[in-house]
Amino acid sequence: IFQSAMNHAIKLCQQELELDTLPPIHFIGQSFIESGGKRSFGLFDGKSIKVAVKDRHIIDSIRTLAHELVHAKQRLENMDMDGADGSEVENQANAIAGIILRRFSERYPDYFINSLPG
Repeated sequence: IFQSAMNHAIKLCQQELELDTLPPIHFIGQSFIESGGKRSFGLFDGKSIKVAVKDRHIIDSIRTLAHELVHAKQRLENMDMDGADGSEVENQANAIAGIILRRFSERYPDYFINSLPG
């Protein structure tokens, strides 16, 4: 289920964000990612995306993936990549990821059912 859901999510994100190419995406078998002394569920370092997936619902991992892909799009648009809480780029990434997640749930409602981590 996981790989199928992620493939659908990546395709939808690429369409919604109008991205011609995607950065490398790595799904990490950890509960979180630590970077710069901070913990997060996802990270876009300017080159690739990492998403922590251990003990998380698939849908939550997809939200993180969408959020980090929004950051990739923002970088392509030369936005100021201020990652502070409440910054324009963070608020935009949160909002757009939420929209993408709603569209994902409309297209693929079955992923919400019985897809808790084992």
